[in-house]
Amino acid sequence: MKLGRFIVDTHVHAQRFAAGPEFSKAKLDAGKARYNDLARVMRGLTPYDNSARLLYDMDCYDVDMCVLLPAFGMTNELNLEIVERHPEKFVAVCTAMETQRKSRNGEIEWTPEAAAAEIDALLSTGKFVGLGEGMPADHTNKRTLGQTERMDQIRPIMEVARKHGSVARIHTGVVMGYPLTHHVWPETLNPIWATDVAAEYPEVPIVLDHGGLQGWWSQRFVEEAMNVAAAHDNVYLETGLWWTDMYMKALLDPNIGAEKLLWGCDWGASIPFHAQYGHQPPAYAVQLRKQPLVRHQVDVWGWSLKQLLRLDIVQDDLNLILGGNAARLYGLPVPHKRLFRPVGGELVPQPGDRDSIPPRCS
Repeated sequence: MKLGRFIVDTHVHAQRFAAGPEFSKAKLDAGKARYNDLARVMRGLTPYDNSARLLYDMDCYDVDMCVLLPAFGMTNELNLEIVERHPEKFVAVCTAMETQRKSRNGEIEWTPEAAAAEIDALLSTGKFVGLGEGMPADHTNKRTLGQTERMDQIRPIMEVARKHGSVARIHTGVVMGYPLTHHVWPETLNPIWATDVAAEYPEVPIVLDHGGLQGWWSQRFVEEAMNVAAAHDNVYLETGLWWTDMYMKALLDPNIGAEKLLWGCDWGASIPFHAQYGHQPPAYAVQLRKQPLVRHQVDVWGWSLKQLLRLDIVQDDLNLILGGNAARLYGLPVPHKRLFRPVGGELVPQPGDRDSIPPRCS
């Protein structure tokens, strides 16, 4: 049985890297490399189209659409090519990848204004449905960033999101394999910082990537992310890496509920699962620092959908989490009107308000 009427993964990476050649240049053994080694070479890698595996998994698990995100060395252009080949399956968000690349190569100095200008130009094409993953940042920075400085970097990006009526994404949670610093994305270690942005831009829908949990077993960042979502009508939580027990607290909160949860699993990322059967949780996503890099395509959807299957909740709520909220926020084409429970106080139109919503990149 399909788990929902219209299933959308809102956090998908359809691009992948062949890291072997870069490992050789760095004199690293690809078979023994760890996540810290990958972090050293990742931003110089050339991505390839991994959509064949993605489409296979979509067929396996009855996933109707995916929101494609660029990250690290990925490109907006390759995501757009994938969308244009399959407009019925994919939409894409964008971020300032060229500004990031040029600053890393020493061609320009990274500034939030340059990043905002790039995103403005991309959104102006009408081919992208939002911005993300996370907020643009200076990947050459070696200084610790405080809250005031980082929020000042984020505000020009939010101005662009407001101009275009676009969904914005702020990264939260850590995956444990890569080095943790306050140099690039300090907000990922401080989800509560997003409350300032949400209050200043109440008309901009904000999605907290990973809902505070990109990996590991601790729920500390999830608590902060829930605090922000409960305090602001425009903040949504991505939940695909949550295990079953975590959903209920958000569902019971009268200021969160099913209408503010989005299924998004980081499909395509190099995040394996650690099993600890007989304990709670029995398994969770985390990069394992003492083991070599995961080499296969991790089956995150199978695990994540089982977490939702265990929830004893009404189907209309599950339908919102699995796709209705995504369709509403991103303006996705849905097969029929009135498939989803109406949500009050909408920032964006209900899905199906029009007889058909054409794909953004057709």
